[in-house]
Amino acid sequence: MQEVDFLVIGTGIAGLTYAYKMANKFPDKKVLIVTKAAAEETNTKYAQGGVAVVFDPENDSFEKHIEDTLIAGDGLCNRQTVEIVVKDGPARIEELIKLGTNFDKEEGGDYKLGKEGGHSEYRIIHHKDITGWEMERALLEAVSKRSNIEIIKHCFVIDLITQHHLAI
Repeated sequence: MQEVDFLVIGTGIAGLTYAYKMANKFPDKKVLIVTKAAAEETNTKYAQGGVAVVFDPENDSFEKHIEDTLIAGDGLCNRQTVEIVVKDGPARIEELIKLGTNFDKEEGGDYKLGKEGGHSEYRIIHHKDITGWEMERALLEAVSKRSNIEIIKHCFVIDLITQHHLAI
């Protein structure tokens, strides 16, 4: 039996980010990540195009990005959620950059921003056409440097037994 302080299911961008943040915030606590395949075999890995983020405030704004998203969402988006995600986006991208994610840059050093369907401005930050793979790579590398994080591969959640299943 293994006891841990934080159990994270999945090694995609959400799971790895959460595990890394908890391991940093609570260095004396143990974080266990469980994944059903190899650690790098996630949906994150297959995300290609890039991430929409207001990274050039001289030519773009949160308001434009919010409106573009609401229009593209055709009434299916919750405005409050869209506002939170759009306004928080630059800080999350900065975190990924600090962890070692390499996004494409122009010759002058500025990030190379693309423009995709549904967007009125150049705001897609990317790494070639393998953005998900690059973010996953950087997060796995950062997680591997934390001594209080362990990853168990090829384990299905159904195989886990939690404390309430034990006979006392």
